Amino acid sequence: MSRVPRYQLIYEDLASQITSGGLKPDERLPSEPLLAEQYGVSRMTVRQAVDQLQDERLLVRRRGAGTFVTHPRSRARRLNRLAPFAEEVGAEHDRMRSIIREQGSLVPPSDIAARLRLKDRQEAVRLVRLRIVDDVPAALQESWLPYALAPVVAREPLLGDSLYRTLQERCGLRLRWAEQEVSASAATAEQARILGVDEGSPLIASRRETYDDSSNPVEFVQSWARPEFPLSIRLEA
Repeated sequence: MSRVPRYQLIYEDLASQITSGGLKPDERLPSEPLLAEQYGVSRMTVRQAVDQLQDERLLVRRRGAGTFVTHPRSRARRLNRLAPFAEEVGAEHDRMRSIIREQGSLVPPSDIAARLRLKDRQEAVRLVRLRIVDDVPAALQESWLPYALAPVVAREPLLGDSLYRTLQERCGLRLRWAEQEVSASAATAEQARILGVDEGSPLIASRRETYDDSSNPVEFVQSWARPEFPLSIRLEA
């Protein structure tokens, strides 16, 4: 059974409507009482979801007029943060998709095992995704997770293209905080081929470790993004 708070589910549903174009820029959001009735929750629960959408710059409150969907150009793109892919990348673009290049389980290299606090020969899930924005390859991401925590990620499609939504709704995990390092790197031959750039071209490289409520590692991810897709980093659950 999902342990995701109800406001978070409302937030994800509204964010999906905004990023898919179901709710269009400058469109007024239904009032809190109407949303509360629609979702069968209290107004306070709706307000939590709307506040989060406003924090993410997907919505804006206008005094005396109501709450409206923002324009894509006014939204900060957050490629690497604790959020669904649609909100990470699609918040600024109408067309986005994710291609899974590799998915499975194996005994990870020793440095990955150490980051995930795995014992000798314990398996991990490896998920490699190419993230595409407006038909342009934006980033290559390699995620590692303890197999014991998320075996479904090794063999089943992700919910709504979102790893974090899958971890929360299918695995019952609560992602609480993360540590991330960002640096510059030069594209390897393979990265250049996948991202459609020249070998040696500059990329934005990042490494992130994500933890649960008990500060146990849930994911280690490495990302390589084209510089025209800059990162806006705000790490929170």
